[in-house]
Amino acid sequence: MTEILQISCDEAGHTGPDLLEKDQRYFTFASVSIPDPEAFDTIQRVRALYPVQMPELKASRLMASRRGRKLILELLKACEGRYIVSLYDKLLALCGWFFEYIYEPVYQHNPRLLYEKNLHRFVAMYAWLWMSDGESNARGTIEQFQKYMRTRDPADAPFLFDSPRPPLSPEGQEHPFETVLRFAYGYRDTIIADNAQLDTALPDGGRWTLDLSASGLWSHLNYWGAAGKPLSVRCDVSKPLQSIAPYFTGDERDPGIRRARMKRHPDALGWRLFKPIDFVDSRNHPAVQLADVVAGTAAVMITQGFPTGCEEISEAISRHVHEHSILPDLDVVNLANRSAAVNALILYDLAKRAERQGDPYENLEQMYRIAEVSWVRGDYNLMGDIGQQ
Repeated sequence: MTEILQISCDEAGHTGPDLLEKDQRYFTFASVSIPDPEAFDTIQRVRALYPVQMPELKASRLMASRRGRKLILELLKACEGRYIVSLYDKLLALCGWFFEYIYEPVYQHNPRLLYEKNLHRFVAMYAWLWMSDGESNARGTIEQFQKYMRTRDPADAPFLFDSPRPPLSPEGQEHPFETVLRFAYGYRDTIIADNAQLDTALPDGGRWTLDLSASGLWSHLNYWGAAGKPLSVRCDVSKPLQSIAPYFTGDERDPGIRRARMKRHPDALGWRLFKPIDFVDSRNHPAVQLADVVAGTAAVMITQGFPTGCEEISEAISRHVHEHSILPDLDVVNLANRSAAVNALILYDLAKRAERQGDPYENLEQMYRIAEVSWVRGDYNLMGDIGQQ
Protein backbone atom coordinates (compact mmCIF):
# COMPACT_ATOMS: atom_id res chain seq x y z
CA MET A 1 0.00 0.00 0.00
CA THR A 2 1.22 3.49 -0.83
CA GLU A 3 2.37 5.33 2.30
CA ILE A 4 -0.12 7.93 3.54
CA LEU A 5 1.13 11.40 4.42
CA GLN A 6 -0.60 12.72 7.53
CA ILE A 7 -1.06 16.51 7.46
CA SER A 8 -2.36 18.73 10.28
CA CYS A 9 -3.27 22.39 9.76
CA ASP A 10 -4.09 25.47 11.79
CA GLU A 11 -4.08 29.23 11.39
CA ALA A 12 -3.55 32.46 13.34
CA GLY A 13 -4.83 36.01 12.95
CA HIS A 14 -8.11 34.90 11.43
CA THR A 15 -10.73 37.65 11.04
CA GLY A 16 -12.90 35.99 8.41
CA PRO A 17 -13.78 38.18 5.41
CA ASP A 18 -12.84 41.35 7.34
CA LEU A 19 -9.28 41.99 6.18
CA LEU A 20 -9.11 45.54 7.55
CA GLU A 21 -9.20 44.70 11.27
CA LYS A 22 -6.64 47.17 12.61
CA ASP A 23 -5.43 44.96 15.46
CA GLN A 24 -4.92 41.89 13.25
CA ARG A 25 -2.87 42.99 10.25
CA TYR A 26 -1.52 39.55 9.38
CA PHE A 27 -2.89 36.08 8.79
CA THR A 28 -0.82 32.90 8.89
CA PHE A 29 -1.62 29.32 7.88
CA ALA A 30 0.59 26.40 8.88
CA SER A 31 0.68 22.68 8.29
CA VAL A 32 2.88 19.89 9.63
CA SER A 33 3.48 16.37 8.30
CA ILE A 34 3.78 14.66 11.68
CA PRO A 35 1.48 11.89 13.02
CA ASP A 36 -0.30 12.51 16.33
CA PRO A 37 1.71 9.94 18.38
CA GLU A 38 5.01 11.50 17.33
CA ALA A 39 3.64 15.00 17.91
CA PHE A 40 2.50 13.99 21.40
CA ASP A 41 5.96 12.61 22.28
CA THR A 42 7.63 15.72 20.89
CA ILE A 43 5.44 18.10 22.89
CA GLN A 44 5.89 16.09 26.10
CA ARG A 45 9.68 16.01 25.69
CA VAL A 46 9.96 19.73 25.03
CA ARG A 47 7.57 20.64 27.84
CA ALA A 48 9.76 18.63 30.21
CA LEU A 49 12.77 20.67 29.13
CA TYR A 50 10.95 24.02 29.45
CA PRO A 51 7.97 23.65 31.83
CA VAL A 52 5.14 26.12 31.25
CA GLN A 53 1.78 26.45 32.99
CA MET A 54 -0.70 26.15 30.15
CA PRO A 55 -2.80 23.11 29.21
CA GLU A 56 -2.48 23.83 25.47
CA LEU A 57 0.56 25.57 24.00
CA LYS A 58 -0.21 29.04 22.61
CA ALA A 59 2.50 30.90 20.72
CA SER A 60 1.32 34.40 21.68
CA ARG A 61 1.87 33.60 25.37
CA LEU A 62 5.03 31.56 24.84
CA MET A 63 6.70 34.32 22.82
CA ALA A 64 6.28 36.72 25.75
CA SER A 65 8.86 34.90 27.92
CA ARG A 66 12.44 33.69 27.48
CA ARG A 67 11.51 30.16 28.49
CA GLY A 68 8.56 30.15 26.14
CA ARG A 69 10.75 31.24 23.22
CA LYS A 70 13.22 28.45 23.99
CA LEU A 71 10.34 25.98 24.02
CA ILE A 72 9.15 27.19 20.63
CA LEU A 73 12.65 27.00 19.16
CA GLU A 74 13.00 23.40 20.38
CA LEU A 75 9.68 22.49 18.79
CA LEU A 76 10.70 24.10 15.49
CA LYS A 77 13.96 22.15 15.52
CA ALA A 78 12.05 18.92 16.11
CA CYS A 79 9.79 19.71 13.12
CA GLU A 80 12.57 20.91 10.81
CA GLY A 81 11.72 20.19 7.18
CA ARG A 82 8.28 18.84 8.06
CA TYR A 83 6.20 22.01 8.21
CA ILE A 84 5.27 24.90 5.96
CA VAL A 85 3.74 28.29 6.79
CA SER A 86 2.03 30.94 4.64
CA LEU A 87 2.22 34.62 5.60
CA TYR A 88 -0.40 37.13 4.47
CA ASP A 89 -0.46 40.90 4.74
CA LYS A 90 -4.25 41.23 4.90
CA LEU A 91 -4.44 44.66 3.30
CA LEU A 92 -2.31 43.50 0.37
CA ALA A 93 -4.43 40.36 0.07
CA LEU A 94 -7.54 42.54 -0.10
CA CYS A 95 -5.89 44.65 -2.80
CA GLY A 96 -5.20 41.40 -4.66
CA TRP A 97 -8.89 40.53 -4.49
CA PHE A 98 -9.46 43.99 -5.98
CA PHE A 99 -7.81 42.87 -9.19
CA GLU A 100 -9.70 39.57 -9.22
CA TYR A 101 -13.15 41.10 -8.73
CA ILE A 102 -12.76 44.43 -10.57
CA TYR A 103 -10.38 43.75 -13.48
CA GLU A 104 -10.85 40.05 -14.07
CA PRO A 105 -14.62 40.22 -14.74
CA VAL A 106 -13.84 42.42 -17.74
CA TYR A 107 -11.24 39.91 -19.00
CA GLN A 108 -13.02 36.78 -17.81
CA HIS A 109 -12.87 35.11 -21.24
CA ASN A 110 -9.11 35.43 -21.59
CA PRO A 111 -7.16 37.02 -18.70
CA ARG A 112 -3.93 35.16 -19.40
CA LEU A 113 -1.99 38.06 -20.89
CA LEU A 114 -2.60 40.25 -17.84
CA TYR A 115 -1.42 37.51 -15.51
CA GLU A 116 1.62 36.77 -17.67
CA LYS A 117 2.57 40.44 -17.52
CA ASN A 118 2.03 40.55 -13.73
CA LEU A 119 -0.60 43.25 -13.98
CA HIS A 120 -2.45 41.54 -11.10
CA ARG A 121 0.56 42.03 -8.81
CA PHE A 122 1.07 45.61 -10.06
CA VAL A 123 -2.56 46.56 -9.33
CA ALA A 124 -2.42 44.94 -5.89
CA MET A 125 0.79 46.75 -4.88
CA TYR A 126 -0.36 50.00 -6.52
CA ALA A 127 -3.54 49.90 -4.46
CA TRP A 128 -1.64 48.88 -1.31
CA LEU A 129 0.69 51.87 -1.63
CA TRP A 130 -2.13 54.38 -1.96
CA MET A 131 -4.00 52.96 1.04
CA SER A 132 -1.38 54.62 3.25
CA ASP A 133 -2.06 58.06 1.74
CA GLY A 134 -3.63 59.83 4.71
CA GLU A 135 -4.46 62.94 2.67
CA SER A 136 -6.91 61.19 0.34
CA ASN A 137 -9.89 58.87 0.47
CA ALA A 138 -8.00 56.05 -1.24
CA ARG A 139 -8.36 53.87 1.84
CA GLY A 140 -12.05 54.64 1.87
CA THR A 141 -12.23 53.06 -1.57
CA ILE A 142 -10.82 49.74 -0.39
CA GLU A 143 -13.10 49.81 2.65
CA GLN A 144 -16.07 50.26 0.34
CA PHE A 145 -14.78 47.48 -1.90
CA GLN A 146 -14.64 45.08 1.03
CA LYS A 147 -18.20 45.95 2.02
CA TYR A 148 -19.37 45.59 -1.58
CA MET A 149 -17.82 42.13 -1.83
CA ARG A 150 -19.73 41.07 1.28
CA THR A 151 -23.10 42.43 0.10
CA ARG A 152 -22.67 42.54 -3.72
CA ASP A 153 -24.61 45.82 -3.57
CA PRO A 154 -22.91 48.49 -5.75
CA ALA A 155 -24.54 51.18 -3.61
CA ASP A 156 -22.02 50.23 -0.92
CA ALA A 157 -19.11 51.35 -3.13
CA PRO A 158 -19.82 54.86 -4.48
CA PHE A 159 -16.11 55.50 -5.10
CA LEU A 160 -16.14 52.61 -7.56
CA PHE A 161 -19.54 52.77 -9.19
CA ASP A 162 -21.23 56.15 -8.68
CA SER A 163 -21.33 59.01 -11.16
CA PRO A 164 -20.33 61.65 -10.43
CA ARG A 165 -17.82 59.87 -8.25
CA PRO A 166 -16.73 61.49 -4.96
CA PRO A 167 -13.25 63.04 -5.33
CA LEU A 168 -10.38 61.19 -3.68
CA SER A 169 -8.37 64.33 -2.98
CA PRO A 170 -9.80 67.40 -1.23
CA GLU A 171 -7.85 69.73 -3.52
CA GLY A 172 -9.88 68.55 -6.49
CA GLN A 173 -6.81 67.38 -8.43
CA GLU A 174 -6.91 63.87 -9.85
CA HIS A 175 -5.37 61.38 -7.45
CA PRO A 176 -3.18 58.64 -9.00
CA PHE A 177 -5.57 55.97 -7.74
CA GLU A 178 -8.29 57.52 -9.89
CA THR A 179 -6.84 55.48 -12.77
CA VAL A 180 -8.17 52.35 -11.12
CA LEU A 181 -11.52 53.93 -10.25
CA ARG A 182 -12.05 55.11 -13.84
CA PHE A 183 -11.66 51.51 -14.98
CA ALA A 184 -14.19 50.30 -12.40
CA TYR A 185 -16.78 52.88 -13.34
CA GLY A 186 -16.31 52.51 -17.10
CA TYR A 187 -16.98 48.78 -16.97
CA ARG A 188 -19.29 48.89 -13.95
CA ASP A 189 -22.17 46.98 -15.53
CA THR A 190 -19.94 44.06 -16.54
CA ILE A 191 -18.25 43.99 -13.13
CA ILE A 192 -21.48 44.17 -11.14
CA ALA A 193 -23.19 41.49 -13.24
CA ASP A 194 -20.28 39.09 -12.98
CA ASN A 195 -19.83 39.49 -9.21
CA ALA A 196 -23.57 39.07 -8.62
CA GLN A 197 -23.16 35.44 -9.71
CA LEU A 198 -21.03 34.75 -6.63
CA ASP A 199 -24.21 34.44 -4.57
CA THR A 200 -25.05 31.19 -6.33
CA ALA A 201 -21.63 30.08 -7.60
CA LEU A 202 -19.84 29.91 -4.25
CA PRO A 203 -20.48 27.89 -1.07
CA ASP A 204 -22.60 29.57 1.61
CA GLY A 205 -23.75 32.18 -0.91
CA GLY A 206 -20.28 33.67 -1.16
CA ARG A 207 -20.24 34.52 2.56
CA TRP A 208 -16.52 33.71 2.81
CA THR A 209 -15.43 35.26 -0.51
CA LEU A 210 -12.57 37.29 0.99
CA ASP A 211 -11.55 34.76 3.64
CA LEU A 212 -7.89 33.67 3.42
CA SER A 213 -8.25 30.24 5.05
CA ALA A 214 -9.23 28.56 1.79
CA SER A 215 -6.27 30.11 -0.02
CA GLY A 216 -3.92 28.84 2.68
CA LEU A 217 -5.30 25.31 2.72
CA TRP A 218 -5.35 25.05 -1.09
CA SER A 219 -1.70 26.11 -1.33
CA HIS A 220 -0.64 23.64 1.36
CA LEU A 221 -2.52 20.75 -0.23
CA ASN A 222 -0.59 21.42 -3.43
CA TYR A 223 2.68 21.62 -1.50
CA TRP A 224 2.25 18.28 0.25
CA GLY A 225 0.59 16.71 -2.77
CA ALA A 226 3.84 17.15 -4.71
CA ALA A 227 5.24 14.22 -2.69
CA GLY A 228 2.93 11.94 -4.67
CA LYS A 229 1.43 10.27 -1.61
CA PRO A 230 -2.25 10.19 -0.58
CA LEU A 231 -2.95 12.85 2.06
CA SER A 232 -4.80 12.36 5.32
CA VAL A 233 -5.63 15.94 6.33
CA ARG A 234 -6.86 17.34 9.63
CA CYS A 235 -7.75 20.95 10.29
CA ASP A 236 -8.85 22.76 13.41
CA VAL A 237 -12.59 23.45 13.22
CA SER A 238 -13.21 26.28 10.73
CA LYS A 239 -16.55 27.31 9.22
CA PRO A 240 -14.98 28.81 6.07
CA LEU A 241 -12.90 25.70 5.40
CA GLN A 242 -15.75 23.33 6.17
CA SER A 243 -17.93 25.13 3.62
CA ILE A 244 -15.37 24.91 0.81
CA ALA A 245 -13.49 21.67 1.58
CA PRO A 246 -15.76 19.50 -0.62
CA TYR A 247 -14.65 21.57 -3.64
CA PHE A 248 -10.96 20.80 -3.00
CA THR A 249 -10.72 17.73 -5.20
CA GLY A 250 -7.08 18.09 -6.26
CA ASP A 251 -7.86 17.27 -9.90
CA GLU A 252 -9.15 19.16 -12.92
CA ARG A 253 -12.54 19.55 -11.25
CA ASP A 254 -10.94 21.67 -8.54
CA PRO A 255 -11.90 25.37 -9.05
CA GLY A 256 -8.51 26.60 -7.83
CA ILE A 257 -6.63 24.34 -10.19
CA ARG A 258 -8.83 25.41 -13.11
CA ARG A 259 -8.08 29.06 -12.30
CA ALA A 260 -4.37 28.33 -12.04
CA ARG A 261 -4.40 26.64 -15.44
CA MET A 262 -6.24 29.63 -16.88
CA LYS A 263 -3.44 31.85 -15.56
CA ARG A 264 -0.81 29.41 -16.85
CA HIS A 265 0.52 28.64 -13.40
CA PRO A 266 4.01 27.15 -13.98
CA ASP A 267 4.08 24.66 -11.10
CA ALA A 268 2.74 21.12 -10.95
CA LEU A 269 -0.58 21.18 -9.13
CA GLY A 270 -2.86 18.64 -7.52
CA TRP A 271 -3.11 16.12 -4.70
CA ARG A 272 -4.91 12.93 -3.72
CA LEU A 273 -6.91 12.66 -0.51
CA PHE A 274 -6.92 9.34 1.34
CA LYS A 275 -10.29 10.40 2.80
CA PRO A 276 -12.31 13.63 3.16
CA ILE A 277 -10.64 16.38 5.18
CA ASP A 278 -11.32 16.00 8.92
CA PHE A 279 -12.20 18.98 11.13
CA VAL A 280 -11.21 18.33 14.73
CA ASP A 281 -10.70 19.92 18.14
CA SER A 282 -7.01 20.78 18.41
CA ARG A 283 -7.04 19.89 22.12
CA ASN A 284 -7.40 16.23 21.16
CA HIS A 285 -4.83 16.24 18.35
CA PRO A 286 -1.20 17.09 19.22
CA ALA A 287 -0.17 17.50 15.57
CA VAL A 288 -2.79 20.22 15.10
CA GLN A 289 -1.38 21.85 18.24
CA LEU A 290 2.05 21.88 16.59
CA ALA A 291 0.55 23.55 13.51
CA ASP A 292 -1.10 26.08 15.82
CA VAL A 293 2.26 26.87 17.46
CA VAL A 294 3.91 27.33 14.06
CA ALA A 295 1.12 29.58 12.76
CA GLY A 296 0.97 31.57 16.02
CA THR A 297 4.74 32.02 16.16
CA ALA A 298 4.86 33.23 12.55
CA ALA A 299 2.03 35.68 13.29
CA VAL A 300 3.85 37.11 16.32
CA MET A 301 7.13 37.35 14.44
CA ILE A 302 5.75 39.15 11.40
CA THR A 303 3.59 41.46 13.53
CA GLN A 304 6.59 42.47 15.63
CA GLY A 305 8.88 42.78 12.63
CA PHE A 306 10.98 39.71 13.53
CA PRO A 307 12.29 41.26 16.78
CA THR A 308 15.86 41.26 18.07
CA GLY A 309 16.64 38.29 20.26
CA CYS A 310 14.55 35.91 18.18
CA GLU A 311 17.00 35.39 15.34
CA GLU A 312 17.03 31.58 15.53
CA ILE A 313 13.24 31.46 15.50
CA SER A 314 13.18 33.93 12.58
CA GLU A 315 15.63 31.82 10.60
CA ALA A 316 13.69 28.62 11.29
CA ILE A 317 10.38 30.18 10.20
CA SER A 318 11.97 31.81 7.14
CA ARG A 319 13.25 28.45 5.89
CA HIS A 320 9.67 27.16 5.81
CA VAL A 321 7.72 30.08 4.30
CA HIS A 322 5.43 29.01 1.46
CA GLU A 323 6.05 30.69 -1.90
CA HIS A 324 2.36 31.63 -2.15
CA SER A 325 2.67 34.02 0.79
CA ILE A 326 1.31 37.50 0.15
CA LEU A 327 3.71 40.19 1.36
CA PRO A 328 4.59 43.65 0.00
CA ASP A 329 7.21 43.80 -2.76
CA LEU A 330 8.03 47.35 -3.83
CA ASP A 331 9.94 46.15 -6.88
CA VAL A 332 6.56 45.31 -8.44
CA VAL A 333 5.73 49.05 -8.62
CA ASN A 334 9.24 50.46 -8.99
CA LEU A 335 9.07 52.40 -12.25
CA ALA A 336 12.78 51.86 -12.76
CA ASN A 337 11.84 48.27 -13.65
CA ARG A 338 10.54 47.42 -17.11
CA SER A 339 7.55 45.40 -15.91
CA ALA A 340 6.36 48.12 -13.52
CA ALA A 341 6.86 50.97 -16.01
CA VAL A 342 5.01 49.11 -18.75
CA ASN A 343 2.15 48.11 -16.46
CA ALA A 344 1.77 51.72 -15.30
CA LEU A 345 1.21 52.73 -18.91
CA ILE A 346 -1.20 49.84 -19.50
CA LEU A 347 -3.17 50.75 -16.37
CA TYR A 348 -3.68 54.25 -17.72
CA ASP A 349 -4.64 52.91 -21.16
CA LEU A 350 -7.22 50.53 -19.66
CA ALA A 351 -8.81 53.46 -17.80
CA LYS A 352 -9.12 55.39 -21.07
CA ARG A 353 -10.70 52.38 -22.77
CA ALA A 354 -13.19 52.01 -19.95
CA GLU A 355 -14.25 55.64 -20.22
CA ARG A 356 -15.07 55.26 -23.90
CA GLN A 357 -16.60 51.80 -23.38
CA GLY A 358 -13.95 50.40 -25.70
CA ASP A 359 -13.05 46.79 -26.40
CA PRO A 360 -10.79 45.86 -23.46
CA TYR A 361 -8.83 43.36 -25.60
CA GLU A 362 -8.21 45.61 -28.62
CA ASN A 363 -4.49 45.71 -29.53
CA LEU A 364 -3.60 44.98 -25.91
CA GLU A 365 -0.84 42.52 -26.74
CA GLN A 366 0.62 44.87 -29.34
CA MET A 367 0.62 47.74 -26.88
CA TYR A 368 2.50 45.67 -24.34
CA ARG A 369 5.04 44.72 -27.02
CA ILE A 370 5.58 48.31 -28.16
CA ALA A 371 6.01 49.58 -24.61
CA GLU A 372 8.46 46.82 -23.72
CA VAL A 373 10.58 47.36 -26.83
CA SER A 374 10.57 51.10 -26.17
CA TRP A 375 11.78 50.52 -22.61
CA VAL A 376 14.60 48.22 -23.75
CA ARG A 377 15.75 50.79 -26.32
CA GLY A 378 15.87 53.48 -23.66
CA ASP A 379 13.37 55.80 -25.35
CA TYR A 380 10.51 54.97 -22.97
CA ASN A 381 9.06 58.04 -21.25
CA LEU A 382 6.17 57.12 -18.98
CA MET A 383 4.64 60.57 -18.60
CA GLY A 384 5.25 61.42 -22.26
CA ASP A 385 3.66 58.17 -23.44
CA ILE A 386 0.69 58.70 -21.18
CA GLY A 387 0.27 62.22 -22.49
CA GLN A 388 -0.05 60.85 -26.02
CA GLN A 389 -2.93 58.52 -25.16
